[in-house]
Amino acid sequence: MRKRFAALLLVTQIIVLAAPAFADRITLKNGDRITGTIVKKDGEKITIQTESAGTIEIKWDAVSTIEAENVLYVELKDGSKVAGKVETTDEGFRVTNDDDSELPVSLEQIKAIRNEEQEAVYQAQILEKADGSFFNRWSGSADVGFSLTTGNAKTRSLTFAARGERVSEKDKISVYAKGIQASNSTSGTSVTTAQAFWFGGRYDRNLSEKTFVFGKADFEYDRPQELNLRAVAGGGFGYRWIRSDRTKLDIFGGATFNREYYGGADNRSSAEALIGEEFEFKLTDISVFEQRLEVFPNISRPGTVRARFDASFVTSLNGWLGWHVSVGDRFNSEPLPGKVQNDLLFSTGLRATFGKED
Repeated sequence: MRKRFAALLLVTQIIVLAAPAFADRITLKNGDRITGTIVKKDGEKITIQTESAGTIEIKWDAVSTIEAENVLYVELKDGSKVAGKVETTDEGFRVTNDDDSELPVSLEQIKAIRNEEQEAVYQAQILEKADGSFFNRWSGSADVGFSLTTGNAKTRSLTFAARGERVSEKDKISVYAKGIQASNSTSGTSVTTAQAFWFGGRYDRNLSEKTFVFGKADFEYDRPQELNLRAVAGGGFGYRWIRSDRTKLDIFGGATFNREYYGGADNRSSAEALIGEEFEFKLTDISVFEQRLEVFPNISRPGTVRARFDASFVTSLNGWLGWHVSVGDRFNSEPLPGKVQNDLLFSTGLRATFGKED
């Protein structure tokens, strides 16, 4: 009895040791059979990891049968997917799921095959690609302020602003819009005292961790200034001077082309230089100061200059709502006759934020 048990144990050990460590098998149309672990079928080749010959790539049209004890993820040409053990039948292939349900699949239907490791890599790539799409990674805010007086004085004013940013490792897209509408009807007739609208955007492309190039476009309408449209396009070079947990400071410079359309015949075109800086300082965990200055010395008309200044102090009230106090100034050293050089805007109100700020 002991001899029989010892012989049985010896045979079992021999079978175990002789059994292949790899359980998947590919049979070719010429009759050759390759045993190993199927890694993936991608394009016109299928890859299998063997114990003795390493990784082997085989032409897909040379494959006759597949037997896979390990779970494979099979993607069909119609976009559907199934996961399970794969075996060959007279009609083609059969994929058996964990619940023992079976799905017949023909060789021509298969678009891709991946083992569990390759499927995890594939899903991670999909998430990364989705996260990097144009419609993701956006953050920004929208401000609104309103004031009203009635009685002896009847005035109304509305200010609004919105901005958005999409930041990636390679670039940054920035867009903005802001405006003001104010009227006075104390005399019985409504008179527009302020009506202006600014919008535009900028694209930054990183050259290094500190440096970037940019292109920008800005548009402006200002009724009291009789400015129907100012269109500015340009670009330049920037440097991220300070980057810390609380402080950010960028400086930049370049050149722009400015085309102005006024109510009369006094339309202007000019080349301008651009010098600017953008500053952000986090005073506390809930309070932030933001400031931006752009100066445009005129190249076509030396001695004249434009400037834009914006600053805001923002305090968060909760995760998405805050209170802002903002100041903006638009300076033009050469306005139309009878117009002042400065337009100063002060506003306060609510700020709603969206997305995740980096």
